[in-house]
Amino acid sequence: MIGGVFVSLSFGDIFGDLFSDDASDRENFVDPNSDIIAAQETIVAQNPDDLEDLLLLANLLGNSNRLGDAIPLYERALEMSPEDIDARVSFAHALADGEMRADAELQFERALEMDPESQQAHYYLAELYMGSSPARTEDALIHYRRAAEIDPGTLIGERSQTHLDTMGIGTPAATPASASSTPVEATP
Repeated sequence: MIGGVFVSLSFGDIFGDLFSDDASDRENFVDPNSDIIAAQETIVAQNPDDLEDLLLLANLLGNSNRLGDAIPLYERALEMSPEDIDARVSFAHALADGEMRADAELQFERALEMDPESQQAHYYLAELYMGSSPARTEDALIHYRRAAEIDPGTLIGERSQTHLDTMGIGTPAATPASASSTPVEATP
């Protein structure tokens, strides 16, 4: 995405499955984003080569549990701009939300091959690993550490550090003794 960062949270991540007990509720549910999606679809139809508008529509669809509609848009965006790290990370995150874990991992890894300093790719890949069954804790730790080191002052850096702290693991940047090359002598 040009000129911004997109953080994606799906409806299900926040509220869970509200319709698990009643099929009639699911049939009567009206997506609160439907008007926004319709407007964005019109914008994309009028200017199909606008990468930013295309990604916005893909993100809206992905966040509205319409991953099947979003995937071709993400793929088209990546065809238009294969080196766009934000597009690839957004695609990977949507795939992860849609439980397409292997595809998500592949996209996160591609993003990190293109930009090893992508804090979002490190963080969301760590989240993917922690959500695996069983959790891939060692793999997740590597990426949480890297995300915390890249920029500890961002929300993602802080969340990564919180995960590390919760797991009883610190980062080298967070340990004052590691910043010094002079050994510390214990005093009696």
